[in-house]
Amino acid sequence: MKISKAFNNQKTQEAFRLAEMYFDDLAGIPEFDSLYGQICLKLNKIDEAVFAFERAISEKSDDYSAYYLLALSYAKQNNLNQSEQTLSSLLLLSIPNDLRLNIEETLRFVKNKRQSLDSHISQRISVNLGHDSNVNSGSLDDRVVVSGIEILLDEASLESSDRFARFSYDLYGKWQNTQYDAWRLNFNFSQQTHHRLSQFNRNQANVGFGYEFAKSYYRFNFLGLASVMSLDEATYQQQVGIASSIEYQFLKSWALELNGKASSINNVQNEHLDSEIFELGLGFLYFEKSFLAKVTLLNGKQNADLPIARHYGRDYKAASLYFSYSFSSFHSFVFSSQYKIVEHHDIHPFFLILRDEKMRDASFEWRYNLSRQWQIQTRFSHYKKSSNLAIYEFDRSELYLGASYDF
Repeated sequence: MKISKAFNNQKTQEAFRLAEMYFDDLAGIPEFDSLYGQICLKLNKIDEAVFAFERAISEKSDDYSAYYLLALSYAKQNNLNQSEQTLSSLLLLSIPNDLRLNIEETLRFVKNKRQSLDSHISQRISVNLGHDSNVNSGSLDDRVVVSGIEILLDEASLESSDRFARFSYDLYGKWQNTQYDAWRLNFNFSQQTHHRLSQFNRNQANVGFGYEFAKSYYRFNFLGLASVMSLDEATYQQQVGIASSIEYQFLKSWALELNGKASSINNVQNEHLDSEIFELGLGFLYFEKSFLAKVTLLNGKQNADLPIARHYGRDYKAASLYFSYSFSSFHSFVFSSQYKIVEHHDIHPFFLILRDEKMRDASFEWRYNLSRQWQIQTRFSHYKKSSNLAIYEFDRSELYLGASYDF
């Protein structure tokens, strides 16, 4: 048979072409289906291989070779439950002892892999020490001129630098439902204390819980989000919302991502800052073994809840760049940057000007893995905000050095 001859001579593509030519005439014959499945399996056409082996054993239920290859195909699909069931069924057949030992070993491997995927929880503790050149994002000058009026600023509105210590705890949980979908949990708690400016000490907690579906070149996520931030031991801001994303890999190293988010902010200390936020983003990803790059375009709207606070509402557009590169298993470098344009919904009630602002930021981070658990990192970030109201302009730089432990 030409097909088997080509396959045995390692001419897999030629064997596949011939099998496709005769497929309509030969499909359903166990010997052909088994051979076609082996060809597809070698070419990594896993779905086609599964269908072929399923046809083969439906016609020839004692074909332990087709059974075994079907189980391997299920495992390659990450359909571990079905792979485990098929291997267990195979052990009920009358098979040679040496093959039985191989099947039992494969079954143990599949069980271990399934159990590891069923529940996966990782945690990280980090401590960072650093310096912030402008803790309160204050003005660089002690006075500003708006519409010809000179305004003197108090000390709280001026640029203030300080050292800080930041502690954070992260938890990532994943519970596999089937080979395609899973439940996910992300939790973060961080605490930052300052050396002198204790009024800017803050605690923040964020939690996201949701559903993930991934199959072939598609990935879908849906999350419920909640966060709370407190300043100086008084609850300052609460936020709840939902977020969703769809990712499609259209080439070997390229993917497209569409994401959206809707949330509501409650400011306990100032109800004028209560608002609703809606965001829609489009991202392009390029990835290799040690390199990842992502460009994202974002369009957002923040609507003030109270009519009297419309001047706090705003529309914004942003473009961001992120890339990471691993020089080795020890060293990696991360760069991120964003440019954001903000237009407010109403004129400022005191300055009688409609605020237009631009924000730019860039961050450089270096990471070094001391071991599988321990990592040290250093990061430098710079933020710059320009506005047609000089009182809202600022420059800010932050530098820190820290360590983290994964467990």
